Amino acid sequence: MRKGIALFVAAGLSLGLVSTANAGAPVGVWEDAADDVAAAGNPVAGAGATGVDLIKGEIARVGKDLEFKVTHASMPAPGSLPEAARFMWHFSVDGEQYRFTVKSVDVGKPDVIAQSGTERVGKVDTAGHFRLEQCVSDATLPVTLNNCNALGYYTGAFDVAAGVFAFKVPMADLKAKKGSLIAGGTSGAAGSGCQICWALHKAERSLTDTTVLDSASQAVTYKVPKK
Repeated sequence: MRKGIALFVAAGLSLGLVSTANAGAPVGVWEDAADDVAAAGNPVAGAGATGVDLIKGEIARVGKDLEFKVTHASMPAPGSLPEAARFMWHFSVDGEQYRFTVKSVDVGKPDVIAQSGTERVGKVDTAGHFRLEQCVSDATLPVTLNNCNALGYYTGAFDVAAGVFAFKVPMADLKAKKGSLIAGGTSGAAGSGCQICWALHKAERSLTDTTVLDSASQAVTYKVPKK
């Protein structure tokens, strides 16, 4: 019996697990081990205290919104760190590719390559920055570049004691509805070892194993429940 259960579980993992819950109840869609922040395979001492050591990610439906929650091993107060690193979560909604970018501090400036972001010029977020994007990869140069356009900006919250940040996004902004499937993404930096990751801010456009600080993969597909 134990062997049969193991084979069943393995088959489920290979096909991709689909999970749902009552509205408002969070569903864990990915996990990551603690104390594994590294650059090029080399552990970075004390990096966990900077709030980049990923633990788990959850999604919940709250009314007409979807709430995304990310837990870390520890977290400094928002705004206490410079614009040095960013969190990215690449995902799909019924096959449409998206990405969330979250930063402790954001200084608005235009993207001179993608020619986007001019609406943020002169704006500074010191209490956290939460942005929805769609990305494409440009492989015409020796180094593949990830170009992303912002679709929306959202208000989130940092719970420093719990090591968590969370934010809500209207389902309409993601073209999501009851029964929609939210799976791991494949666009943008997802192909560079960052389906879900914290990475150095300056190297976001062309990530390598030396610039990705901690990463995870979404193993569970979230199915949007009824209200």
